Amino acid sequence: MQLGRIVCLLIISTFLFPGVSIGTEITDDLQDDLLFQAIELYSDGKYNASKEIIDRYLIFNGENASALNIKGLIQMNTGDHKGAQTNFLKALEFSDNHAPLYYNLGLTSFYLSNMEEADEYFSKARACNTSSFDLFFYSGLVKYALGSYNEAVELLHNASMLNPNDSATLFNLGMSYEQIKKFDLAVKAYDQAINIDPQYEKPWFFKGRIFQSFGNDTLAIKALENYTALAPEDDLGWFFYAKSLHDNARNNESIRALRKAIDINPSKQMYKEFLSVYESDNQSTPNELIFGRLSDNLTIFILVIIFIMCGCAIYRR
Repeated sequence: MQLGRIVCLLIISTFLFPGVSIGTEITDDLQDDLLFQAIELYSDGKYNASKEIIDRYLIFNGENASALNIKGLIQMNTGDHKGAQTNFLKALEFSDNHAPLYYNLGLTSFYLSNMEEADEYFSKARACNTSSFDLFFYSGLVKYALGSYNEAVELLHNASMLNPNDSATLFNLGMSYEQIKKFDLAVKAYDQAINIDPQYEKPWFFKGRIFQSFGNDTLAIKALENYTALAPEDDLGWFFYAKSLHDNARNNESIRALRKAIDINPSKQMYKEFLSVYESDNQSTPNELIFGRLSDNLTIFILVIIFIMCGCAIYRR
């Protein structure tokens, strides 16, 4: 996920989560100017310059929760998640409002791939009677990662209510619905994501796989065809597209699609094995194609009928 979702600037403490304590009272106008200058530079994405000023500011105001929070956000944006975590925890000691800091700690843990810790911090943020799109979104992702799919559905649904035009939220909501076997709602979520962003390739793939699993080859082909057009370098997309085509008796097309998967990933032995099967189907005689698709019992029945007919013909002679 892009760090652009991180709470911006002084949204940190005053806009997104109102009431954050500033910490040590500032009486020096020059120090005041330093803090706001650092905030402005952070807002403009000039993280190194902002951090340099914040460090100078913290020499004299080391207990200022807002400044510590800003420094943590700078570190998180520049990949220093451990350093960010240290400053967020320190800010907790001097802030009266822990909600934004719990959120930032949860996000730091998320980027450090510590999902259990992230879940704990996000839960604490939600327990503070606070809500935001980002909090619900990332909480949902963490619940999904931990296998708590029903909770993931609830949280991602809440996020979609706050921001109904975010395609990534709807895509992840669809994936969560799949995990609890609500495939109709999953397809609906994928369709909503596609309607918002027709160039978003992932919903097409997962939608196609659902249709394929239920034997709806026509809809699976359409979805996977769109996916391969949007993500032409994904060999897995071409493989499943080829399978849908083959299941729909479009064997020549399935062979061409499977060869594209092999061109992208020639080391995948499974693709070559499927290609061998598809090509052998094409080379089968008409009788082989007919009897190859019949059950053993039906084949025996047909052979008995042929034998009886032959016997009748001999008797008439």
